[in-house]
Amino acid sequence: MNLEKLLCAELKRQLEAKGACVMQVPAGGELLWRWFLDLSRTRRAGLAGPEPISYGEIEAYARSTCWPVEPRHIAVLRAMDEVWMEYAREKTTPAPEGVKTLPPISTTPLTAGMLDVMLGG
Repeated sequence: MNLEKLLCAELKRQLEAKGACVMQVPAGGELLWRWFLDLSRTRRAGLAGPEPISYGEIEAYARSTCWPVEPRHIAVLRAMDEVWMEYAREKTTPAPEGVKTLPPISTTPLTAGMLDVMLGG
């Protein structure tokens, strides 16, 4: 099993643990684990909940820490982030019975009029 899959599996195990859980970061994955935790702490939240870690945030992190982040590292960080985002989506509190909810992503196309309303135009 490659490092990406091992890190994603450990992250999922940590997220699903009900109580105290001994962390078992795979050998060689300690630095990527630390990078992911650092980046995850800076995660932004939008109207639909937490947002994924962006490429820009990864690039800024690499620049500010002087770590030589390579494309393979970014792929692992993005895979770990997808595990985290799936968990966050599953943990969203459902609306009470009888309350209509909207999908997290609108299926309605954006129009000029809707944009004016959103931006106060």
